[in-house]
Parts: sequence; structure tokens; C-alpha cells
Amino acid sequence: MDEIRLLQQPPSKDEANAKTLSLLNTRIPNWNALMHLEGFEDWVLAAEEETNSLNNELATSTSNLSKEKAAVVDATTTTVTAAQDAALARHILSDDLSALSEELVSSREHGLGQPTLLEDLEALHRNLKGLQHVQQYVRVIQQALSLSAAAIDQFKASQKQKEVTAASLSKYVELQDFTKKVAVLCKESISTPGSGSESLGLVGFLNSVRNHTWSSLKTLLFEELIACAEKLKWPGAVDWLSTPVEDRQLFVAAFLKLLSLQEIGDSFPIEPGDDLDVKSGVYPLQALAQPVSARFKYHFDGQRETNRIDKPEWYFTHILNIIHQHRGFMETTIQTVLNSTKYKTINAQREFTRTLFPILAKKLKRSMPDLLQNSALLAHTIYQAIVFDTQVKEDGFALTGTLQPSGSESGDWEGVSDVILGRKEWFDAWLEGERLFAEAQYDEVVHSPDAWQLIDDGALSGEDATATTDLRPTNSARRIKALFEQIADRYKPLPKFNHRAQFLIEIQVSILEHYHTRISGSLDAFETLTSSLMRAVPGALAGQVGHQYDTRRLTSGVDGLQRLIKAFVSARWITIAMQNWGEQLFYLELWKEINDRASLREKARGHMSLPNPTPDSVVEGTLFDELIAQYDTLTARSEDLIVQHVVSETDSALRPHVASPWTTASEEGSVLPSTLLVPVTALQQQLAFISTILPATSVTILYRRICSSISSFLVERMVLQHSRSKLAVTDSAVLTAEYSLWIECSRQAVGKLVRKIDPPWQRLKEAATVLNMEQDNYLELVRAAWDGNETAFEQTCEKFGISSFTQREMRQALRLRSDCPR
Repeated sequence: MDEIRLLQQPPSKDEANAKTLSLLNTRIPNWNALMHLEGFEDWVLAAEEETNSLNNELATSTSNLSKEKAAVVDATTTTVTAAQDAALARHILSDDLSALSEELVSSREHGLGQPTLLEDLEALHRNLKGLQHVQQYVRVIQQALSLSAAAIDQFKASQKQKEVTAASLSKYVELQDFTKKVAVLCKESISTPGSGSESLGLVGFLNSVRNHTWSSLKTLLFEELIACAEKLKWPGAVDWLSTPVEDRQLFVAAFLKLLSLQEIGDSFPIEPGDDLDVKSGVYPLQALAQPVSARFKYHFDGQRETNRIDKPEWYFTHILNIIHQHRGFMETTIQTVLNSTKYKTINAQREFTRTLFPILAKKLKRSMPDLLQNSALLAHTIYQAIVFDTQVKEDGFALTGTLQPSGSESGDWEGVSDVILGRKEWFDAWLEGERLFAEAQYDEVVHSPDAWQLIDDGALSGEDATATTDLRPTNSARRIKALFEQIADRYKPLPKFNHRAQFLIEIQVSILEHYHTRISGSLDAFETLTSSLMRAVPGALAGQVGHQYDTRRLTSGVDGLQRLIKAFVSARWITIAMQNWGEQLFYLELWKEINDRASLREKARGHMSLPNPTPDSVVEGTLFDELIAQYDTLTARSEDLIVQHVVSETDSALRPHVASPWTTASEEGSVLPSTLLVPVTALQQQLAFISTILPATSVTILYRRICSSISSFLVERMVLQHSRSKLAVTDSAVLTAEYSLWIECSRQAVGKLVRKIDPPWQRLKEAATVLNMEQDNYLELVRAAWDGNETAFEQTCEKFGISSFTQREMRQALRLRSDCPR
């Protein structure tokens, strides 16, 4: 294209002029050359001829170019037109191809358009196949219903016979075989895609037809037996001996007839889909239970006043009365009839009792929606159900001697209460209600005005007084113990250990934890109020704790001691209670089950207040060991605070005394300083208060710790640190007199409970002995303290009855006397 455009351009004049000028310059470089050039004219003429020739060729080329150009334009136009026509044809073909393709692609891919002919044919084929299956199913169902109706008609025709024979059940046998055959065929067809659910539905329907047919056969004989029983005044009390002989014979015949039906039914193999409830139990006793059920519904399922959701004990008592009322009839007449058949191993009374349980189970299930809305009624209903189960068991009921339903686990009867307790959501609702009730009771106990008041000696019951070794608890501790035992009484009758463990962990242990936290919090508050800041700024927290007076009154003197003792006796009371509970058979068995069962072990391991269970054959310890350890720690803490409080109070009162000079002995003897009266009185008051509240063992322990600390304080300040300056030899008996006063004070305060008063004051006594020695003995002890070795020092001290001083301390004590030579 570029070459054509180049050729179409006209010649360049400038280029031509330049070439011409160059040629002339070459041939005629100057004027002389022109003048002497030969043939110049010829050369010019030749050039003109050449020019003309070139012009003619140019004209010819121009003419030819125009023609060729026009021809090319025509050819190009024709080609473009043909190309456009080809593109249009291609689009038309593409549209036609797409339309044809859409007709062949399934409309299901896009959900639009009409189905293809092939799809229509396939759909019609499937519908036809489905209709064929339906036709087959309808024929099978029709055949089953026909056999069912024929079986019932055949049985009715033979009902006048004295007993049921296999011949009278031949149609039922055909129905059973037909059902079994269809089940086998359907099982084989399950492998065919799309036929599994329909086959299973058909088999289920045939099984229901078979079960309904058998129930209908039973119902025919049930009605016959019930009609005979009504002549005996059933379901009222039956007086067998006063009943006419003919009525008795008809009753026994109807009873045996039902047994013969059951015997034939037992010979049939159990097929998949059999309703075990339909074929379980002794048929005649099931029939006798129907009038009882009808009377029960009349009283407790209708609009009568006896149908009250808040009175479950009424319908439980009604069933118990039925059981007791017919016990004699079952144990004599019915048992005699059973003994003459293959069911002689059945205990008539127990089996009849078992047939009445479904009546209560249905009633409980119908009541549950309303009971779940009221936790108190739910708890009351469960309690009455447990009471019913307990009463039935005490009357001798057990699953032994009954027809246990096939497929159920043999073992102890779980009770009617298992209808509720066996469903997790219902049991959890009850447990939550019990937990909230227990927490409300706990809050009421700890927030009552008298919660932390000590109980009088005569207010304890005999069991509590014996179990707690004369310890006087607070009202809250005693009521917490009672609440714990009340909760235990509510769940002890539960048959399953899993349920018992949940009550223990989620309610009982939680209450003990809360009470522990409560006591611990009171001790924390006491320590806060007695901190150094509170002592430095008296009454600083008065407004914060809700008092308008100095908070030291809450923690000082007997008032503060009383608060600590309340915490001590509360913790100690619960500790002793837990020790007694841990030894009870109920909790020992529960702890053993927790250790033996993996599920219960996991629950226990997730709770910090329970010991770590181990699946050992021999279970050691008790269920409450961990909680006892926590409460022991709390008891020890409160005991430490009691000792700290009394010692601190006494030490504070002793500060003026230990800073005062020694008194001077008079002719009548040593004179006790007045500064000693206040601390002695304070100690005596607090020890006396302790002795009126706590038992002898606790008083003895606290007395020894308190007085030992005070004795050490006196010796450290007065004897070792010389806080009262030097002691004159003439006044050496003063410390002995002070010691005697402390002993007399202690004896008056705790002498009735503590046998040995002197031991805690041993250090003060020895210090008084050292200072009040004769001169010779004093000097001997001085020499042993400074000049003797350790052995010689100990021998000398032993000679004078001294054992609580080291050699270094003895030197400090000896220097107190003004006549010390060292």
C-alpha cells in the first residue's frame, strides 16, 4: 500500500533541478568550456527528444493507472459485498444451530423453556413405573387388609370354643407369613436406587397391620373376660367365695382362654417391627387393668375436682389402694389359675402391679407441660413418685416373677419416677428448681438477723449435742447443716447414682462452698478493720461500713473476740458435720460409685472441692475430705486470729506497764503496780468469755497459745530488753508476785476447763526464779552463763529448774539485777 502511494506521487521539481544543475556543472564547468564544446546543439536536441519521450510515457502510465485503479476499486467493492453476505449467512447459521441445540438440551439446566420430547418420554416412563409400583403396593396392602379382616372374622367365628386353637389363627399366620415375605422382597429391592424409602414405608405399614390385627384378637377376648369380671364386681373388691359358681367358672374359662391365646402368640417368632408392648405382660391381667384405667381416667383425667395438678399424691394413693385391695384375690385365685398353666412361674400380684404402672406413666407425661412451668409442683410430684416407688418396693414388688419386656435390661425396677428422671431435660429442670430453692434457703439463713448469734446450750437437739462435742454453733451453721441434710433427704431415694452425684455436686457442695466463702469474707473484713491504717486513723472507714461510731468497737475487746469466735465455731461445726456425713453409709456408697464409674469420675474431677477419684478396688478417704481440709484451714485461720486478737489487746494494755519502773517492796511484801491491773483484767475477761463459749479442748488450746505469747512478750520486754530499767536486789520478788497474779487470773478465767494452768507461763516463771535467787545461787548461775560451756550451762539450769532460756538470753536476764558482776 505504501509503495502504491509512493508511485502515485508527482516528480519532485527540486530534485530534477538539482540533477540538471549537477549534470551541467559536470559537462560545462565554465564559460570557456561552453564556448569550446562541440555538439552542444545536438546534445540539447537529444535532451528535448528524450524529454518528449518521457512525457509520452508518463501520459500513457497515468492513463493506464487510472484504468487499473478503477478496476481494483470495482473488485474490492465486489469482495467486501461478498464478505458481508458471508458474515450475515454465518450469523443466521449460528442462530439456527443455537436454536437446534436448545431443543436438545434439558430445560432443567436453566429452569426455563419447555421440556424436550426425550424428557417428556422419560417423565412418562417414570410416572408409569411409579404407578406400577403404587399398583403393586396397593395390591399388597389390599391383600394384607383382606388377610387381617379374614383373621378377625375367623377368630370371631371360633370364639365360642373353650380355648383358642392354632386352627382359629390360621389366617393370622397367613398374614404373618405374607408380611415376612414382603419384608424379604423389600429388603432385596432396597439396593435399587429410589426404592428404599417406599419399601421401608410399606414394610412398616404391614407391621402395623399385623400388630393391629393381634391387638384386635386380644380385644375380643379382653371384652369377654371383662364382662365376666364385672359379674365379680371388678374393679371393686372381689369376694370370690360368695360369687356364684357359674360366674366363677365363666371367669376362669375366659382367663384361661386369654392365656391360651398368649401361649400361641409366644410360639410365634419375634419378627422385626413387632410391637413388644402389645405382646408383653400376662394378657388376662392386662384385660383386668383396663377397667382400672377407665376409672382412673374418670377421676384424674377429666374435669372432676379430683383431677388437681397440685395433688399428685391422690392418684398415686389411688393406685396403691388398688394394689392393696386386690392383693388377696391375686395371691390366691389368680395365682392358682396361673399355676395350672405354663405361666406358673409368674407372680400374679407383682405382674398385676406392673400392669398398673403405665397408667401412672401416661398421667405423668400428660402433666409435665404444666409441671415444668412450676418448679415447686414439679418437685412435689417427683417426691410423691419416689414415695410411691418406695412404698411399692416395701410391699414386696420386684421384677422377679414378672414378664419383663423383651429387649429391656434385667435388673432392679427403676420406678415410676424414672418417667421424669429418665429424661435429661426434665431431670435438669427439677435439679435447677431444687438448686434455686436451696440457694434461696441459704440466702435466708445467712441474711437473717440472728444468723451469727450463738445458740444456747439447751437449744441443741440430742443428735447435734452428741455429734459436736459440746460445741455451741451459730444459728447459721446449725441451719446450714439442717439445709444440707434436708437436701440429702430429698434425693437419697433416687435409684440412680448419677442423679445423686449431680445433686451432691451442684447443690450440696455449692452450699458448703458459699458458706466457706462467707466465713472467710468475714475474717477478711476483720483483718481489714484491724489493719495498721485503721489503728493509725481511728474511724476512717466508719461511713463505709455503715456505722457512725469508731469502727474499733467492732474489732476490739470482747466484741471483736466474739466475732472471731462465731467464725471459728461456724467453721468447726460444719467440719465436724462433714466428718460425720463422710462416715455415713449413704455417702460411702456414693463415693465408691463415683470412683468406680468413669462418667462420675469425670464430674468429680471437674470440681475443685471434691477429692480426686481413682478407680481403685479399695476406696480410701471420704467424699468430704477436700472440703474438710478447706474448713480446717479456715478454722485454723480463725483460731490464729483469736490468739492474735487477745494477745494484741493484752500487749497493748501492757505497754504502760512494761515502760513503768519496778515497784519497791515494802515490809509487808511486794507491791503490785497499778499499771498491771488493766491488762490482767482484759486478759481475764477475754479468757472467761472464751471458756463460756467453746468446749474444753478448744479452750485449752487457745489458752496455751495466748498465755504462752503473753509470757514471751513480758519476758522479752521486761527481762531481756530491760524496759523497766535495773531491778534492785531488794525488789527481786516483784516479778514473782506479778507471775502469781497472772496465774490467779488464768485460774479464775479457765480453771474449770483447763487442768494445767502453769505450763504456758513457764518462761515468765523461770525469769522470776532467776531474778529472785539467793545470792550464792545467783552467782553460780552467773558463772555458768559467762564462763561455762554449753553443757555446763545446761546442767546448772537443770539444777535450778530452768529450761526455756539460751545461754545468751540468760546473760541478758542476769544483767537485769543491779548486783550483776558482769
